[in-house]
Amino acid sequence: MMHMAFGQAVKNHFLQENLIEGIRLPKATKSEMRVLSREELRQLMTAARLAPEPAAFGIVFDMFTGLRLGELCGLRWENVDMENQSFLICETRNRLPNHDDSIAASTTVKTTPTTKTDNSRRRVFIMDELFHDFEMYRSIQMLIKAQDYSYNPEGYVFCQENGSPYEPRTYQDIFKRCIRQSGIPDANFHSLRHTFATRSLEQGMDVVTLSRLLGHANPSITLDKYGHALDDHKRISVAKLSDIYSAGPQQKKSAPVPEEEPLPMEMKMGW
Repeated sequence: MMHMAFGQAVKNHFLQENLIEGIRLPKATKSEMRVLSREELRQLMTAARLAPEPAAFGIVFDMFTGLRLGELCGLRWENVDMENQSFLICETRNRLPNHDDSIAASTTVKTTPTTKTDNSRRRVFIMDELFHDFEMYRSIQMLIKAQDYSYNPEGYVFCQENGSPYEPRTYQDIFKRCIRQSGIPDANFHSLRHTFATRSLEQGMDVVTLSRLLGHANPSITLDKYGHALDDHKRISVAKLSDIYSAGPQQKKSAPVPEEEPLPMEMKMGW
């Protein structure tokens, strides 16, 4: 950001040179991603379904959609297409720095248009089994709404029982409680996104499609983060070439060679 700002200052003739050009940042170290095992996923699904908050179903929903926490908390029913089993990610709910001097708090929770990358605004499809449970969750929420005249009208999907949207940190508390009840160590909410990406690649999803579902700027980011999960898929793909190799040109039969004569080197090597 500073490099761009100083560069613009040079173009505007406020500076003679971009002083940031000479700075070399240290090489970034990648933190190890936490990917839940299949057994851990089952345990967490059970804990989320037994949680007292109906919106804890969002944890299960996120396992198979890979949303960021802010995207999950910012999802509204108006952006859900029940007929086509899909939804549009176009808003995110996050705690942001407060620039309004009339408010004492330094940060404010807001729902804003999705702007993390150009591809952050995207349509995500829901598989049949998950969609069936999603319909049941919606029915429960509609029953609660019908009984509460003061229900929040903003239409958030994964919300509190009065319809008010969750602050991401508060929803994290629900996740942490489910994690503790499941006995799963060292996992945060973002682990669900990593798990979704890793399992999708293991099941044969191509990188470009996964990149679009995750909202990455380009597939190279997806490949850089999750390329390790492709090893088994690459091994299986390469093995499929064995049929072509086996169907190659047949070797000509050689005439019998007298035993007293030495065998040519290529025959000794088995070629």
